[in-house]
Amino acid sequence: MTAPPDPTALLRLREGVYLGDLVIAAIAELDLFTKLGDEPRSPAEIAALLGLDVRAAAVMCGALETLELLERDGGRLTASATARAHLVAGAPGDLRPYFASLRERPAVRELADVLRTGRPAAWASAAAGDDWAGRLDDVGFAEEFTAAMDARARVLAPALAQALADVPARRVLDIAGGSGAYGCALLDGRAELEVAVLERPPVDETARTILRRRGYGSVDVVTGDMFEVLPAGYDLHLYSHVLHDWDVTAVEALLRSSFAALPSGGRVVDYDAHLDSPREPAVAAYSVLLMHATEGRCYGVEEISGLMRAAGFVDIDVRRTVGDRSAICGRRP
Repeated sequence: MTAPPDPTALLRLREGVYLGDLVIAAIAELDLFTKLGDEPRSPAEIAALLGLDVRAAAVMCGALETLELLERDGGRLTASATARAHLVAGAPGDLRPYFASLRERPAVRELADVLRTGRPAAWASAAAGDDWAGRLDDVGFAEEFTAAMDARARVLAPALAQALADVPARRVLDIAGGSGAYGCALLDGRAELEVAVLERPPVDETARTILRRRGYGSVDVVTGDMFEVLPAGYDLHLYSHVLHDWDVTAVEALLRSSFAALPSGGRVVDYDAHLDSPREPAVAAYSVLLMHATEGRCYGVEEISGLMRAAGFVDIDVRRTVGDRSAICGRRP
């Protein structure tokens, strides 16, 4: 059978959609490069200088660095030659008015607000009610969101299954697994596995419907909140595109909870788009989208590895797949 075409380019189009608007916000709303001047500053210092949320400022700085508008020297950043020539007040080639002509775009205004407050905007710029996670309590939104994540999962899940083919496991818990597509892909390659999906209401019922329709009646759906005590009896915990929705404190709590629930020899896996050094432009752009819509961002390989070690996991292993994704695996001793 011929392998399907690589989906990476399409994923990058969708996941990088807010990058241009972030650049406009940085130039037209914040006048970042003029205010930065010649003094090197850390992302946290840039946040203090401009009155920004620290998480959002770090995402912004990472994105501007990949675009070669900021340059890094150790942990500090300065404007690049291009930025100094074209994005600073008084520069002969000042292009700030050209960018400012687009400052009325709704996404630019939303991103400027997120940068200043740290509060996520509504999912897909929809009219806000609750935050995006709270909106999952609405059945219609939960079904729409699950369908969107399922479409991505069905493209990325086979590569995950291949990457984890040699990881010892008997019972898999797909945590906040939505439609269960990732767990099902593992089951497709290893029929001996028992797979369960942990989901909160009303996504749990959506997952049951999808799994029945696709013929995965053996996959159990466990109703629960991942921020409560995780169920015991599983030897592999899978977080697929989950940790990136949450801040560091929440990620730490989830990994500690997995460590407590897993047996000796059990594994935890984070499957996601991870930043590395040097920073990948596509992943930095995706982090802007996550900053806009969630409480999280794209984490670095070393960040997640360090958080796993802090929770008690050992033998951290990184496995690259497709679509700028990687699986980071840890073992409970």
